[in-house]
Amino acid sequence: MARSRLRRRPSLSRVLSRAAAFVILLFLVAPLVVLIGSSFSATASVSFPPSGFSLRWYEYVFTSAQWRDSFLASGLLVLLVVPTVATLAALGGYAVVRGTFPGRGAVSAFLLSPLLIPEVMIGLGLLSSLQPLGIRGTVASMWIAHSLVCLPFAMRSVIIAVSGTDPRVELAAASLGASRVRVFLTVSLPMMAPGIVSGAVLATVVSLGEVAVSAFVSGPTTTTIPLRIFSAVQYQLDPSAAAASTILIVLSATAMVLLDRFSKVRIA
Repeated sequence: MARSRLRRRPSLSRVLSRAAAFVILLFLVAPLVVLIGSSFSATASVSFPPSGFSLRWYEYVFTSAQWRDSFLASGLLVLLVVPTVATLAALGGYAVVRGTFPGRGAVSAFLLSPLLIPEVMIGLGLLSSLQPLGIRGTVASMWIAHSLVCLPFAMRSVIIAVSGTDPRVELAAASLGASRVRVFLTVSLPMMAPGIVSGAVLATVVSLGEVAVSAFVSGPTTTTIPLRIFSAVQYQLDPSAAAASTILIVLSATAMVLLDRFSKVRIA
């Protein structure tokens, strides 16, 4: 009886691992709690815990022309960037894994290189490239910049998805007379769909949070939400930035829940 009780007691390593997990979770969640709590402040300054409860800053975000334009700019970029990145990642990831052409490793390294280059350097390079073309500060420049930054994240997701599929299924379809295009559309594409969708979600999150590269190529009409928040925090620290950040958190969490609920793709 005593031995059974001793066996039921959690070991020291398990207790320490649970405590470490709790500390890490607290470290990740605490800033969000402070941010969300500050957005309901009744005063004109960011404080936690707030001195009073008020929705005035949410009302300000929804009624302000500047915040509204920034939300529209970020939404437009997501609608442009995500399909572009998903398409390029699907084609590039499949070619890198299944292809047998010379220089396949170099192509893979080139497509994933934005992960290794500091974003400040990427922004500076885009600035020097887009300025002579006369498109700096336009939607096209932001589209190019965000697609470049988001592509490696989606590529990694697709590469992992394609690597986990069985190539013999594609060979079986080809042996039955299907063309390469038909094999890709009817066999390969459905098998790597989870990786494409996961990459699209990653691209959405990265695009909504991009600041460094956007600061180099944005303009007065293409100021995204992260840039607007950065400007608000830098020059006028008020809870409107916290309210806008909370709205982005809710939208991202809602997208994750809907994706997990109504699709077969598991984000985590």
